[in-house]
Amino acid sequence: MSGKFILVKERTKYRFNLVDDAGDILFKGAIASTKDMAQRKVDLMRSWGDDLKYHLQPMAGPHGGYTIRGEEHTSREGEQGRIGDAAPLGFSAVFETEAEMDKVRDAIIAAAKGALVEDQTGE
Repeated sequence: MSGKFILVKERTKYRFNLVDDAGDILFKGAIASTKDMAQRKVDLMRSWGDDLKYHLQPMAGPHGGYTIRGEEHTSREGEQGRIGDAAPLGFSAVFETEAEMDKVRDAIIAAAKGALVEDQTGE
């Protein structure tokens, strides 16, 4: 399964959405100041292949449940799940259990492999 990275403009900022074959958003990119910065995050995620799993960390959501946070650096030994102050690449949808987290992470990785990029910024 391959997905698609869609570059979007929201007011004056940019982000990307990683969607699966059905068009469902699996991962929303963090807000970027420029289109080039959003494209850079897409290029990073596409280049990691299977190693993308080392850049995806689960974290507790503010209203219960969990989300997956993508980071530019890899998860390091000894962090014990703490997120730290690294700037995020983006976040997944909220899920409730670890089993769901594994499915969401696997779906993100599968969609990012060989994903096309579509520019919907209108620029």
